[in-house]
Amino acid sequence: MESKEQQLNLSEYMRVLFRGRWIIFISFVVVVSSTAYLTYKMQPVYEATTTIMIEDVGSEDSIFSLSPFFLSQSNLSNQMEVLRSRTLTEHVIRSLQESPYRAELEILKKNQTFDDKVDALREDLDISEIKETDIIELRVQAPSSFEAAFLANSIANEYYLQQLEYSKGAVSEVRIFLQDQLQTVRKKLTYSEELLKTYKEEQDIAALDVETSSLVEEAAKFDAHLNDVEVDLNAELRRLDMLKRKLSEAKSTLVEDISEITSPLIEQLQVEIANKQALTVNLMAKGYPGTDETISSLEREIEHIKEKLVEETRKIASSGITSITPLKTTQQLFDLILESEVEVKSLNARTEALRDILDVYNAQLDLLPEKALTLVRLTREAELNEKIYLMLNEKYEESRIAEAGKTASVRIIDKAKPPRYPVRPSKKLNIILSIFVGLGLGVGISFVIEFLDDSLKTVEDIDKLGLTVLGTIPTIEMEELIRRMHREGRVLTEDERERLRQRLITRISPKSPITEAYRALRTNIQFSVLDNPMKVILISSSATKEGKSTTTANLAITMAQAGTRTLIIDCDLRRPTMHALFGMERKVGLTNILTGELKFENAVKSTDVDNLYLITAGDIPPNPAELMASKPIEAVLDRARKEFDMVLLDSPPIIAVTDAVIISTRVDGIILIVSSGFVNKREVTRAVGLLESVNARILGVLINGLNIKRMYGSYYYYYHYYQYYYYYGSSMPARRRRRMI
Repeated sequence: MESKEQQLNLSEYMRVLFRGRWIIFISFVVVVSSTAYLTYKMQPVYEATTTIMIEDVGSEDSIFSLSPFFLSQSNLSNQMEVLRSRTLTEHVIRSLQESPYRAELEILKKNQTFDDKVDALREDLDISEIKETDIIELRVQAPSSFEAAFLANSIANEYYLQQLEYSKGAVSEVRIFLQDQLQTVRKKLTYSEELLKTYKEEQDIAALDVETSSLVEEAAKFDAHLNDVEVDLNAELRRLDMLKRKLSEAKSTLVEDISEITSPLIEQLQVEIANKQALTVNLMAKGYPGTDETISSLEREIEHIKEKLVEETRKIASSGITSITPLKTTQQLFDLILESEVEVKSLNARTEALRDILDVYNAQLDLLPEKALTLVRLTREAELNEKIYLMLNEKYEESRIAEAGKTASVRIIDKAKPPRYPVRPSKKLNIILSIFVGLGLGVGISFVIEFLDDSLKTVEDIDKLGLTVLGTIPTIEMEELIRRMHREGRVLTEDERERLRQRLITRISPKSPITEAYRALRTNIQFSVLDNPMKVILISSSATKEGKSTTTANLAITMAQAGTRTLIIDCDLRRPTMHALFGMERKVGLTNILTGELKFENAVKSTDVDNLYLITAGDIPPNPAELMASKPIEAVLDRARKEFDMVLLDSPPIIAVTDAVIISTRVDGIILIVSSGFVNKREVTRAVGLLESVNARILGVLINGLNIKRMYGSYYYYYHYYQYYYYYGSSMPARRRRRMI
């Protein structure tokens, strides 16, 4: 039972799809063609990809004991945000504006402000990480293949340069400082040498005596050494300031916290460094034999104390005494700041010691005569500037080498190449999706129309109402019928053409499928009640224009052609049509019999069809319903039963007027005509209810105007097979006949 219901449901679905096949086809064509047009008109979008490796992901031996994975993920996320940043994108746009390809880039052709171009590039940029690696994928979309690759590589290069500049940070600060100082000292050296030369010429002095020269040389040496230490101190201060600025991005108070870390041991170590620095300077000033080895030993001790000072500072920072938060910094920056702080304190101590020694030398020089003193000072100034210049030049070259050796913490693995195909639109995917969407939309519309349409179309629809289907009459295709009759060699007369226009197919084309359908209806009526044959049958419909009069005439003709003496009575006293179908006068007919103006036998008219007779409606009365309810109608029907084998009554629609309901109580049975797709379930149910309310005997339903071409299943194949069989017969190729069977 369940299998039967499933088959029925599947058959229903197939019928809905078959009826909506043109909707599905049109939807398919419209959606696919529209999608294809828009797809091929759409501006293509290309996507280029470059990959970047982040090499500096944090130190594994961090004093804060953070896992390398956490540091790597954190750094990777930071670098991804840097790549997305507005600052980097602004640098890229500026570099694009200076590029030789700027005239070819669509992003620069747009009539937009600088900020709009920056926003547009950021929207076209996508950054993602490759899982379980330190590699970032950078994807850029653009209207052309070249531009997509060019933009991706420009962003990657700008990012690399930015990271390289960041990597050089402290060394670059020192180099810039030394470069500025070198220029200043060069000018001072030139000026001091000119002054010394001029003074010697004016005073006619060739040189200083040996003792004074030695004193001046020693003083210049320590003065140069002091200047050297001060340069180192200033450079270290600039480096420390730069490191603190970097670290302040993580925590603004951290810089002050590191500077203020102290303890009794730290203070003691700082005093030891200062004392040993002073001792070193004093030994250098005395110049005793073997002092070089002693000074080297003191400097090693100073370096050892510095290491202890850094280690102690680390312990205090990691113990949580200060407000330093491990999650806000890295081991590398922290160590650099600690070392720089210690170096600054050490250089300060050395500077103080050298100044003390210079004060001693300056006091000795002040005792010289005025003329010699001036020459000493000028000589000392020139020698000092020369030593400082040589020292600065040496340090400047060292800083340049150190800066050149610095590399960025990122590496571009794969540069973007111009993609061969666009990512949007995907022509194949769009066409495939449009096929499914077009078919789906058509199917959906078909089912919606079917759901909203409650008209009766098929035998199954009638079966659901609990009514018996006596037969189905297919739609009459006049032009097709005329063409086929012409192929048979028949030339239609004007009279035959008129009958075709009146749809009396059974008189003109006895081999047509429609004529055979009427024959099938005749047979079904004859065998519907074998135990009680019926002679008087009323043919009506629930609404107007359902073809009841045409059905009555064609059914009567097929009965008469079978040898049955048949009478048609036109009981439609409101809009009679039978007289027109058979080409007769209407005025003398049923109303004349009912009013007593005419006898029954005088009202019966023979037609040009053997065994077929007709009683026309006659004059249209003012009260048709009352005439149908009068006793004379019973007499007419009784007389017809006696004189004819079959009597067919054509009546008005059931719902519109009461004539059909009244006369249905006086006949043997009633056939209800339902025009396929014309009336809805409510109308038919209403008509059936009216007939059942007067206990009328409903023989069944005839489905009229069935569009075979819109049917799916047995009806379609049955009628087309029958059509070919009768029109082409045995002349049709055997293989084609087998396929149709």
